[in-house]
Amino acid sequence: MTSVLYVYAVTRDAATPDTEGVDGTQRFGTATVEDVHAVFTPVNAAEFSQDVIDRRAGDLEWLGAIGYRHQAVMADLMKKSAIVPLRAFTLFSSEEALRSYLTDQRALLSKTLDRLDGKQEWTLRIELEPAQWSEALRGRVASLRELQNEIAAASPGKAFLLKKKLDEEKKRASHTAEDALVGEIEQAVMTKLGCETVAESRQRRDGAFPQINVLLPRDEESVLQELREELAARYQQEGVTLALSGPWPPYTFAAMNDER
Repeated sequence: MTSVLYVYAVTRDAATPDTEGVDGTQRFGTATVEDVHAVFTPVNAAEFSQDVIDRRAGDLEWLGAIGYRHQAVMADLMKKSAIVPLRAFTLFSSEEALRSYLTDQRALLSKTLDRLDGKQEWTLRIELEPAQWSEALRGRVASLRELQNEIAAASPGKAFLLKKKLDEEKKRASHTAEDALVGEIEQAVMTKLGCETVAESRQRRDGAFPQINVLLPRDEESVLQELREELAARYQQEGVTLALSGPWPPYTFAAMNDER
């Protein structure tokens, strides 16, 4: 059987996961170059060829099983070492090719591992209740308040036209106000925790709710939880809900060039 290497992560310490690999076995290997290590599973090259991966892109059971096992390996490695997580289906043709990558990228990988050591990624998702948020815009945007006052004092005909204008202004103002809201919350996180953050707007997330990714030392989870509760109370009247999830492998903060 011809094999390729399915690589999960680059780690500071050589570590063997105590869980199943993507192929359902516990066959793990480690490639090492100086102070960086790459954890992998040798898999059947035919079963993990690009043609097969493309063909099975709609096979949710197969993709789900691999995704679940990939994430389980990451979660286990996070307990044992600092890691630079690699995306699912990161494949190398051989250990020689993998060591060549580690050699070429060693300085950057080592620096990234130092920065990520002892830290985890959390996600603070900002959910907006449409009706409440629409009403809250008046308090945030002066031009909307002015239009509302003008409507209240206008004749019925003029008020009808102004209401149409108000609806259009609300749509435009909503994007600006939402960005401002995300900025306020991100600033509160940085001020309270002094940590790295990456905000993702609704536009960047293809229409999903905006979120703030937080890189946090392991022992500061309770502080983030407390801050979430404080912010939730502060913004509740505007229809804003804050959902905290994690910890995750630090994908957002460990972007690496993994071309082979």
